[in-house]
Amino acid sequence: MGRGLSNLEDAFKGALKERLPEAVYRVWFSEVGVNVKDRKLILEVANEFAKNWIKENYQELISAVAQDFGFHEWDFQVVPKGKPEQMVIPYSPLEVIGRKLCPRYTFEDFVVGKCNELAYKVSLRFVEEPPKGGLVYFCGTFGLGKTHLSQAIANALYQRGFHRVFYFTAQDFLTYLMKYLKSGSLDVFKTKVQEGCDLLIIDGVHFLSGKEFTQVELAFLLDYLLDYGKNVIFTSLKLPKDMVDFDSTLKSRLNAGLILRLNQPDFETRKKIIRFKAKKLGYNFPYDVVEYLARMVRGDIRQIESVVNGLIARAKLLNEPITVLLAKELLSEVSEAKEEAQDLEVFVERVCKFFGIERSSLFSNSRKKELMLARQVLIYLLKKHTQRSLKELAEIFKKEHSTIIYHLKSIEKKLSEDRALKFKVELLTREILEEYQGISFENSSGEEDLNRESYA
Repeated sequence: MGRGLSNLEDAFKGALKERLPEAVYRVWFSEVGVNVKDRKLILEVANEFAKNWIKENYQELISAVAQDFGFHEWDFQVVPKGKPEQMVIPYSPLEVIGRKLCPRYTFEDFVVGKCNELAYKVSLRFVEEPPKGGLVYFCGTFGLGKTHLSQAIANALYQRGFHRVFYFTAQDFLTYLMKYLKSGSLDVFKTKVQEGCDLLIIDGVHFLSGKEFTQVELAFLLDYLLDYGKNVIFTSLKLPKDMVDFDSTLKSRLNAGLILRLNQPDFETRKKIIRFKAKKLGYNFPYDVVEYLARMVRGDIRQIESVVNGLIARAKLLNEPITVLLAKELLSEVSEAKEEAQDLEVFVERVCKFFGIERSSLFSNSRKKELMLARQVLIYLLKKHTQRSLKELAEIFKKEHSTIIYHLKSIEKKLSEDRALKFKVELLTREILEEYQGISFENSSGEEDLNRESYA
């Protein structure tokens, strides 16, 4: 490329860099070449995947910048690089191919809230100052960002020149292990991992439950990697202590790591996610729409994203503005959750957050003092501020009718004797009613409302 074209490439890519987030520019445009053929601007990319992704997501931006440089036409040319595109983790050539990292899984695209703030901060620190021999264990149910954070770490490290990263799903790891075992070259596979990577990521390690041989081999591999100052990241649906049919040695290794729990997004985080997902698609949802969706869509991040995408698609199809009415129509068709069932989740979520406990613990049979108190407060608030009967409460908590009565009388006594507890419960009640004032509550103001039904 001559001097003039070199200057054009620098200027053109500089203009793109000014208009794009730094991470996006690094991943998709830093290696793009710029050329001119027959007065047409040509962008040289490494492969068809990069071409299609850039064209699909950044065509308008490129067109605008090209016009600024006097080009009314532009196109792509695929110019393969000497080595594979590094979104494929560099396993050794002996058929260990591994998984491609998702370029969308970056820190910039991760919405942070109280439910995941610690995991996010630790992940950032992991990139800024990689530990020596560290083990991080992301835990949480489906769709909360475990895979996103683990791949964000890998993507960010790669951009910093840290290329020795191996990324497996647990199923991949098992498949490769069995493949090499059957071929009589298991040691070859283990040596490749031991010597070829500085960071090993295994996504969904709970999948290995009951796979005794694989667990034992993984435990030995962990020992080697950690002893030699290499880092390991696991994701799982369960805490190590809750793993069933899991080797005790491996369980011990996992328990010794830094365990980071990702919880379901709370109300404020759900609002942030809705705004963020909508903005990425070029929409600013009205305040009341965001509030309504955040109240009604209480699942994981994938469910929230699905509703946002569906609402935008419906608005485009019907050529209508995005309103609460349109959102209600959508949810009535795609959601099994009924509006009258949402108030239970309102109370459960707030009580769990207030007492710092898990939902599963709240509805367990545990008789720990703090759980008993939280359970009694929830029963009290549901009885006082919703139209649920004692029979319905018994069904919700899977308790006898007499047990619900006992809890109600017990919490009434505690509230009458403990002014500090009474103040806390009143504060909790205000938070619930203010956040979800759109849901129909009983407008009761005194303890007499609890006596609308006989406890006998």
